[in-house]
Amino acid sequence: MPKKILIADDSLFMRRILKDILSAKEKYEIVEAQNGKEAEQQFKKHNPDLTLLDIIMPEGEEEGITVLKAIKKLSSGAKVVMITAVGQDSIIAECKKAGASDYIIKPFDKEKVINAVEKYLS
Repeated sequence: MPKKILIADDSLFMRRILKDILSAKEKYEIVEAQNGKEAEQQFKKHNPDLTLLDIIMPEGEEEGITVLKAIKKLSSGAKVVMITAVGQDSIIAECKKAGASDYIIKPFDKEKVINAVEKYLS
């Protein structure tokens, strides 16, 4: 049975890049969300093995952190890797404090994405 990954990012382009990187492995089932509210709904519905969560979404800089906290309340053991842009060190620190497993920096490096995913799904 394939591992389930939730990709939550307001950018269709970014979701597509991640999906393409992960689909190449053919061992993941991908679920998508385009905003924080949808991410929470998809998490509840699918209970993914891993969530890739953008920090900055339509509701502002805090939306990704808010969703992270909501996911951790739903499942304290949830594995969440945050998606961030370069130079967001203080936000990354806040995410780690809120329970994020790790983070991936945009623009994506294919190998780093695969390594981060496999690290938490093995």
